[in-house]
Amino acid sequence: MYYRYLYSEGTLRTTGMSMWQNEGMARVTRAESKERTRQRLLAEAQRLFRERGYAATSLEQIAEAAEVTKGAIYGHFASKEDLMLSALEAAPAPDYSTTLGDQSQPLRERLAEFGRAVAAEGPGDAEELAMYLEFFAALLRAPDALQRYSSTRERRLQELADDSADSGELATGVTPVQAWAIGQAMLVGLQIYKRLAPGLVTPEVFERAFGLLADLYQDQ
Repeated sequence: MYYRYLYSEGTLRTTGMSMWQNEGMARVTRAESKERTRQRLLAEAQRLFRERGYAATSLEQIAEAAEVTKGAIYGHFASKEDLMLSALEAAPAPDYSTTLGDQSQPLRERLAEFGRAVAAEGPGDAEELAMYLEFFAALLRAPDALQRYSSTRERRLQELADDSADSGELATGVTPVQAWAIGQAMLVGLQIYKRLAPGLVTPEVFERAFGLLADLYQDQ
């Protein structure tokens, strides 16, 4: 997957170039190599966190899997929490615009349809859920990492609120960010309980839960 740069080939190809041009190419090569190492560390960390659990996975194990030294990890990440947070931040954000942004339907119907859609999705396997729950528990004991996670979530909710400014007029005292925070909290909680109690959290529960969000808006 990851290819090593052959500096000898690079030297042959730069014959006739000035010294500063050669140095510039070397810097690019090192930067690209460093980024590849970072991505390999992220990939191996996610795999091990999922397979062994977040708490049970050490930085030494991640370094061994990525074929680097433990010291090399600290060249990219300050801690195991930093590694996991970086992986979460790099993950693509879900796109809610297709269903929620359909202005041809009343908001209540859009929310109900969204509830049915997310109910049809798998809640993720048990290993993935356990990994996230372990990580969130660790965050509660790491104030700096918790602040970073919280700030990232706040920025994401603000982006969602800004992108959905035309969804409708909110009820008095309700802000767009609050509406999205409620929706996100409901989604996460329902997906967790769908894994823990699948007979209880049915598609009807999803649909009714998200339908309640319409009450946050006026005349919807």
